[in-house]
Amino acid sequence: MALKRVRIDRVRCIDHADLDLEPGRNYIFGPNGAGKTSVLEAIYLLSRGRSFRTRQSKRLIQRGQTSLAVLGDAVVDSVSRKLALQLSRTGLETRLDGTAGTGIAELARALPAHVIDPNIHALIEGEPSRRRRFLDWGVFHVEPSFLDAWRRFRRCLGQRNAALKSGVEIEPWSRALAEAGETVHAARQAYFERFAAVVSAIGGSLTDARLTISYRPGWSRDTTLAEALAASEDRDRVALTTQVGPHRADLSVVLDEQAVREAASRGQQKLVAAALVLSQVSVFAEATGQGGVLLVDDPAAELDTQSFERLSLALDTVPAQLVLTGLSPAVLPPRPGAAVFHVERGSVRAMV
Repeated sequence: MALKRVRIDRVRCIDHADLDLEPGRNYIFGPNGAGKTSVLEAIYLLSRGRSFRTRQSKRLIQRGQTSLAVLGDAVVDSVSRKLALQLSRTGLETRLDGTAGTGIAELARALPAHVIDPNIHALIEGEPSRRRRFLDWGVFHVEPSFLDAWRRFRRCLGQRNAALKSGVEIEPWSRALAEAGETVHAARQAYFERFAAVVSAIGGSLTDARLTISYRPGWSRDTTLAEALAASEDRDRVALTTQVGPHRADLSVVLDEQAVREAASRGQQKLVAAALVLSQVSVFAEATGQGGVLLVDDPAAELDTQSFERLSLALDTVPAQLVLTGLSPAVLPPRPGAAVFHVERGSVRAMV
């Protein structure tokens, strides 16, 4: 899979940009605030329907404008695909190969995008929900039935919580939730077993330490989810919400037998989080034959020279199309054959 071309209109400071990309490496250089990250945001938005910098995607719309648009030409399994997204103050519209009403899931399958940005450390020190989304993104791309199972689980969870708040019978929803939740858990567990082995190898090369990761499903492994729900019923009735299940799952990351979240520096957290992203790309590529697009925003940020060199070497081996940003080629020397762009005050031009 490769993104051959991306056209960006009215995204933050970028009025219009048209980039022809290489299937390998692509570099975007420019001063701080010039619009480099906005290009990455636009690509990510085309894949996932949201920004990686803010939950308020409408903030990406250029000031004074009412909408933005991003169009992409991609090659997926040797087939050309056309992706289009328009975001306005009133909502989001998507198209795939000219068909309106395409969901974000379909765009995501056609253009899988991953990101390593200066705030990637939040994957380690942030709330469990961030790590659950990360895990589910990986499962989504290797298990085609996962999305339906996840949606079914979320519906059952919502209905059980509504029943708890209303004080009505919850047993039917407990039974449905247990069945749907076990399906979600099984898919996560199968993916995690493949993922953890790759994390160990990539994490060791990036951190020069022993990196291990564990998966907590959201209830005791000694019981089934049905048993855990039954045991928690009295507490759930008091709390008026379901307190056990896949919606409480989390990943625990340990570096040399110390929890990374509590003991590691910001730079170490960034390297560990980058190892998780690179491992996800590798598992995805192994399962599907293509790693998608990896967006790397200012990789040198908050890293010492040795750590930056390790990350650069790891990026050399990643099985994905790369789009990287940096202040200048002196800081991030382009590889031969790469496409190179310069951004200045929202204007993007190709460099020869």
